[in-house]
Amino acid sequence: MMTPWKRKKLINRLNEAFGKPPEEDYYPGDMEFIRTFFDACRKDARDPFYVDETTWNDLDMDTLYRRINACQCTAGEQYLYCMLRRPMGKAAYSGQRELIRCMEERPDLRLRTQLLLRGIGRNRRVDLTTVFHPEEDSSFPLVLYCALALLLFLSALAVIFFGKAFVIPLAVFFIFNPSFHEFRRTRCEHGIIRVNYCVSLALALKSMRKWKIPELDGHLTDTYGHLDRMKPILRAGPVMSRLNSDPFQAAMMNFFLLDLISYEVLKKRLARYHDDFLAVHEAVGRIDASITIASYRKSLPLWCEPEIDHEAERPGIRAEGIVHPLVKDPVPNDLMMDGSILVTGSNASGKSTYLRASMLCALMAQTLCTCTCRAYRGSFFRIYTSMALSDDLLAGESYFVAEIRSLKRILDAQDREGFILCALDEVLRGTNTAERIAASAEILKALDRPGTLCLIATHDAELCTLAGERYHPAHFEETVTDDGIRFDYTLKPGPAQSRNAILLLKLMGFDDQIVRAAHDRADNYVRTGRWTDT
Repeated sequence: MMTPWKRKKLINRLNEAFGKPPEEDYYPGDMEFIRTFFDACRKDARDPFYVDETTWNDLDMDTLYRRINACQCTAGEQYLYCMLRRPMGKAAYSGQRELIRCMEERPDLRLRTQLLLRGIGRNRRVDLTTVFHPEEDSSFPLVLYCALALLLFLSALAVIFFGKAFVIPLAVFFIFNPSFHEFRRTRCEHGIIRVNYCVSLALALKSMRKWKIPELDGHLTDTYGHLDRMKPILRAGPVMSRLNSDPFQAAMMNFFLLDLISYEVLKKRLARYHDDFLAVHEAVGRIDASITIASYRKSLPLWCEPEIDHEAERPGIRAEGIVHPLVKDPVPNDLMMDGSILVTGSNASGKSTYLRASMLCALMAQTLCTCTCRAYRGSFFRIYTSMALSDDLLAGESYFVAEIRSLKRILDAQDREGFILCALDEVLRGTNTAERIAASAEILKALDRPGTLCLIATHDAELCTLAGERYHPAHFEETVTDDGIRFDYTLKPGPAQSRNAILLLKLMGFDDQIVRAAHDRADNYVRTGRWTDT
């Protein structure tokens, strides 16, 4: 039990942490366990669309997850990860938005819930895959444990009623059972932790039900039915802990293997009610994640609650003042898309950051009901990117082959129902100029479908001409002076006109003759469309 002083200290700590960036440590392998709930949902194909690995990595979503995650329990951490990879349909979106608002407007309920979930705690090494998808498990361990406990008990009775003739069997089991218990307990420790976590999660939901809070019950009514079916698990309670047991309980566990028997029974019951537990896990996780999103909103200098049109007839986005959620002191830019956009500009001018900020804004709008911008209204999209690929040397693939595969998956996705929002950064950068421009122009043409919006960044100014009216041109630009180079990171209409890359040669101390020759060569190409030896 928590003492009043410790409880008060915890309440103060939770209140102080709410609305501030979380300071959590992550160790190698943590993210692999955190994503187990998502992997289970994807395996069951519970939703028609999940953000794929390429898009997740392009947008550095692990880093964004760590910036947001302030969950109190494992279920919350796992559900939050799944949320970010699972854009919500209309009904789920409406319910999630109301739950987040509830946690913003009811600090008393938020704090009460956090205290309850804190009792469950975070254990990222709890692998729930076998609970979500149980496999056939042998009953032999349970039979063996029960047999050993029964034989010890019968040996003791025999000594009492029949005398010394049965002392040897009693001594054998009196020595063997504790040794065997220690051996098996060590091997089953991780499974016991997993089972106890599941029981604690169900007991936490049972406590929430007893609160009889209408704002909470409205989101949990369906889950209460699953909880009712788990009564055999609730009645059994968690497996006894060796640390919190008194000497008598510890002796009973050692000699009669009561904790191991309890573990086997609970494990089999969880396998029987795995669908019900999955629903409980999701419900508790959703509540914890909603509190975390409310805290994340409060920690942001700029955010809005988006409007998502799940029934739009045409795709579109109207977003004002988008900023990247992970960039310090970002420059806001608008994203007005009734059609696809082709963004040009030099290196470091802001193209890639703008693409990522735009995709993150759209993804967060559909998953967290929260956008890092002043205002957002958009259609419901399946979101894809092809931005930060690298050579897959282990698979024997070059950068170019990896990029072709990445682009192909987007083209294939167009054949499925629903709108697509995609971002491409430097299409086909892994090949020569002539083939890159020719192939890129055809890819842009193939992506030009009524249900697809593309945001594409390129250095190839020729694509602005080849794309024609299909893509609206926009650009970032920089100013080069004798004192240096300055970027304003502000998106402007039309294609880029500057040739400041050559001026950078002068800025970096190259001979004036080299700079003039470079200008002459570029002017000749613009005039004739051919590269010549000047």
